[in-house]
Amino acid sequence: MSRVIKFLSSLKLTVVLLALGLVLVFVGTLAQVHEGLYNAQARFFKSWFVVGATLFGTKMPWLILPGGYTIGSALFVSLVTAHFTRFHFTWRRSGIFMTHLGVILLLLGQLGTDMLSTESSMRLEEGETRNYSEDFHVNELAFVNQSLPNDFEVVAIPETHLAAKGEIRHASLPFTVKIREHWPNAVLMNIPPADAVPVPATDGVFTNYVVAAVIAENATRETRAAVWFEVLGSNGVAATLLVAAPLRGERETERATFIHAGRTYSASLLFAPAMGGNMLAIADNSTSSGRPAMIPEAELKGEVTREELPFKLRVRQFWPRAELHEKLPANAILRPATDGKMSKAAVVPLPLVTDLSGRNLPAAVVEVLAGGKSLGVWLTSARHSRLEQTVEVDGKTYEFALRFKRFYKPYSLTLLDFTHERYPGTDLPKDFRSRVRIDHPAKSERRETEIFMNNPLRYEGLTFYQASFEPGDTVTIFQIVKNPGYLTPYFACLMVGLGLTVQFMIHLVEFARKRATPAPVPAVSAKGKKSQPQKGEEVAKK
Repeated sequence: MSRVIKFLSSLKLTVVLLALGLVLVFVGTLAQVHEGLYNAQARFFKSWFVVGATLFGTKMPWLILPGGYTIGSALFVSLVTAHFTRFHFTWRRSGIFMTHLGVILLLLGQLGTDMLSTESSMRLEEGETRNYSEDFHVNELAFVNQSLPNDFEVVAIPETHLAAKGEIRHASLPFTVKIREHWPNAVLMNIPPADAVPVPATDGVFTNYVVAAVIAENATRETRAAVWFEVLGSNGVAATLLVAAPLRGERETERATFIHAGRTYSASLLFAPAMGGNMLAIADNSTSSGRPAMIPEAELKGEVTREELPFKLRVRQFWPRAELHEKLPANAILRPATDGKMSKAAVVPLPLVTDLSGRNLPAAVVEVLAGGKSLGVWLTSARHSRLEQTVEVDGKTYEFALRFKRFYKPYSLTLLDFTHERYPGTDLPKDFRSRVRIDHPAKSERRETEIFMNNPLRYEGLTFYQASFEPGDTVTIFQIVKNPGYLTPYFACLMVGLGLTVQFMIHLVEFARKRATPAPVPAVSAKGKKSQPQKGEEVAKK
């Protein structure tokens, strides 16, 4: 036992741990370039061990390092052991011991906060009610049993299980979930019809699209008019554009810009029934005067000239009703699923997002097995988490979707009003606050409260902070923190302050006692002079 204590309290162990900490910080900092701040922080500093790393573009899968939890815990134990073995407790040092205990409590509180606390967000529009928050960094595959009379049951499968693929079973699910494919970041795209025409546009919004003509009886609300034309200059084709009319319900018109002879022009397709249908409008953006050149759809064929334009247009094709689709990239995976709302979609894997402003939105191919047979294969994506898909087993209907991790609560919040004040003459927020209503049926509680900057709501062990908002001042975003040890820093700081006060008072009392004790007075002769030792006495003393 003494050898163990001696080893833990040794200076050599402290130096080795500090050196490992420096190496971990160095490797973890370099890993942020490839993995991003959030992932690198979780893998290197919020873990017990780190397996594999990338240094200067070189992958090292064999590299194994102790994680932040391991180094921090070992260093903490070493310092505490050294303190209690080398410094013995006395009442004269009680203040110092209290101060050290406060620092130890502060470190333990930080470790507990790091390991036990959870953060999530809640987005509310005015009038909206929610009883859950979401973690935008973590995803889950959720199955919701909608067959219960007055409630619903949720079974959530973490994304880490999806990445491992294979079969997943849960006691609350009467079927087996088989993960066929998983992409940590992907986008779903519609597969264009086989007769879609590729348009080699060089300018404008639709530079990577194909166009499929739609006959009138098969037209849908996604149908729009479109025109493909070329701008002819003195040296040939100056620009190729694909311009489309707005979809039904859209107010903004897609404007395609191009440059000719040093001047900027914009082209848009407008629907004007009073003028004969669709009109191609081309305006000179370099000047505020003058009207745009208007070309009716009846003239959108062959070469077109206008006096207002210093160039010709060559119309390659005009579609009165068409669907526009993005071109599928070479790595697109066509129709990985056979059932559900996304059975005709293609999956395009994307590289992982490493910056904090972006998010990785995964996709997965899910097969449901029951009774030894397959009930279907579905494609799920976190980008389409609201497109709930269903499967029916044993007379029960289950909705499932790949979505952000949710934290359900036994109560709900309703945003009644959101206000946002700015400093005069600036866009800087001076104050933004939300008035919410709390409904807790189990407690028969229904009350209103305000959440604003530096005034969070503490309720049921959670803290609701006014974190952000969206333009328009009708949407608020709360940051919700669950921290079981949130009082630990207060107690630790109180103990440190009390220890410093006690130690100061001990020294103050000792100093006062020394001042109160009179100094020894030297002997004085009868005439009031200091008595001088005789010569013989000096010799004797020597």
